[in-house]
Amino acid sequence: MINEKVNLLTKLVKNEEKEVLKNLLSNVLNLNIEDIQYENNIHLNDISEYEFELVKVIITLKTNEKMEMYLRMVKNSKIKESIFCYWCAIYEEEIVKLQKKENIINKVLISELTKNKYQQSIFLEIENNKMPILETGTKVIFLEIDKYINEYKNNKNQYEKLIKYFESNSEDVLLIGIKTSKNK
Repeated sequence: MINEKVNLLTKLVKNEEKEVLKNLLSNVLNLNIEDIQYENNIHLNDISEYEFELVKVIITLKTNEKMEMYLRMVKNSKIKESIFCYWCAIYEEEIVKLQKKENIINKVLISELTKNKYQQSIFLEIENNKMPILETGTKVIFLEIDKYINEYKNNKNQYEKLIKYFESNSEDVLLIGIKTSKNK
């Protein structure tokens, strides 16, 4: 079953109103985003019993640096399960890129869950990585959309654009996964 919210995010990233998402991500992540391009949807297939799908986008910063970003709406109560599924999905994507079918076991280091304003974040890194898989690690941010929308209620135009794609008074949070350098 395809997740309706994944479809909504995919639609948002593909259409001319992607400025809504660009502004939201720029504000929350403090990034100077020039452009967002839809790449594909990633399905978790082989390494978990969970059905999980992410929207993968390529972010171009004003410095011309490109970043891979993964998006999905999840229930606030499912954050832990979503971290696991997110990790499995991008790990599986990396394994497919390498075209390796062998079993690879790595220990994942998980940072403390930190919270500020309307977001929680966590950093995932492979310890003693023996293969060129996710060498840089990945940061996962959970954005409480409802709190963000409430902050923009006074800006009617921005509020209406946000509410078109994200429900007000919802328990959903936006999972934002970013592959990042260990040096950052």
